[in-house]
Amino acid sequence: MVQEKLNQKVYYEHLENGLDVVIIPKKGVTNYYATFATHFGSLNYKFKAPGNTEITTVPDGVAHFLEHKLFEEEDGINALDKLSKIGADANAYTTFNHTAYLFTCNSRFEEAFNILLKFVQNPYLTDENVEKEKGIIGQEIKMYDDDPNWQVFFQLLIALYGDKHAVSKDIAGTVESISHITPKVLYDCYNTFYDPSNMVIIVSGDVEPEKILDIIKANVKSQKEKAQIERYYGEISPKVFKTRVEKKMDVSLSMAILGFKDVKAQTLRKAGYSEDNKDLVKRSVAIEILLSLIAGKSSRTFEELYNEGTLTSAIDCDFTFEEDYAYSSFYVETSNVDRVVERIKEEISYLKENGLSKEDFDRTKKMLYGNFVGMFNDPIYIAKNMTNDYFKGVNTLDYADAYQNITKEYVEEVLREHFDFNNMALSVVSPNE
Repeated sequence: MVQEKLNQKVYYEHLENGLDVVIIPKKGVTNYYATFATHFGSLNYKFKAPGNTEITTVPDGVAHFLEHKLFEEEDGINALDKLSKIGADANAYTTFNHTAYLFTCNSRFEEAFNILLKFVQNPYLTDENVEKEKGIIGQEIKMYDDDPNWQVFFQLLIALYGDKHAVSKDIAGTVESISHITPKVLYDCYNTFYDPSNMVIIVSGDVEPEKILDIIKANVKSQKEKAQIERYYGEISPKVFKTRVEKKMDVSLSMAILGFKDVKAQTLRKAGYSEDNKDLVKRSVAIEILLSLIAGKSSRTFEELYNEGTLTSAIDCDFTFEEDYAYSSFYVETSNVDRVVERIKEEISYLKENGLSKEDFDRTKKMLYGNFVGMFNDPIYIAKNMTNDYFKGVNTLDYADAYQNITKEYVEEVLREHFDFNNMALSVVSPNE
């Protein structure tokens, strides 16, 4: 299947083994990007593998642990070193809902691509190398424990969704939880989640789609497509779990995130990567517009708080939706958290009562659409966004239609429904006294 929007062709292929392939050819560019990713993140600690009748529960942090180990190969040479030796910049990351292995390069793309395809499909796990990794990851976990940015973010998720939901589990796990990880646990998870039918390959750069597909078909496991994995995310609070959480840390200014749980996003989301998720894209665009109008850099809120000295930098506004949760957020660093929160609530109430200015709405929509279009000039940025969107179940190209066709009336409807103060939580990291 080929789609073309914004003068950009995107090739989609669903192979017989269930693997999805997305190719974004960019003639004349000098850099390449490729990612091989699986729908396996920290949320997936409890699942039923295809063909199994029993639910499997694994220690927190397994997806992240496996990401660390997959670069290690039986010949003793780390795949990162192999890629670096031929000039490729390689990396990997684990999120709440997926794990991705990737590289960028300016030359020798096919050689680097073959290395990527090989090491992701050939785990080498022993008692010795797994035990060694526990110490390395344990140090990483302790670093996150001391990171105020991570703490204020993670506190918000628990405040919104509760401690019985999978999102309350740290991506890297805990020092105690990773102590229970064994090669068998890792192989069981690998065989379940690193199946082609649960994965996607995304490539961008000056490439020929047919040639890329030939390389993939020759080097990726050929097998029958498996049934979907059953995933269990735990209990979710109907309302916010806590309205405010606060922690003292060694910071000079308070860090705060004000979040609004989005209940409706989950009713819109269809399972998997689906064309039916266009309503979710439309809702996402509406909330992005609203966040900018409420507290963006050109908003009344920011101007007022900046002029009075309550803020010295912009409010970071964001809307996040994943497979079992969604929320909008306002992140600030300030000496007066309560003043910022009150001003944001005042602006939300004002817009609900008076509606959106057509001039402000049109200007903001045009600005955000321009930012979106600009993304397509960078093959790396496009591919990264397409990877993230794929695991959210949406097609990145659908945002183009949503930006162009969204109406002020629809955005006002979302404003009244989404920004409900009863579904609001505040996370604060404040300075030690």
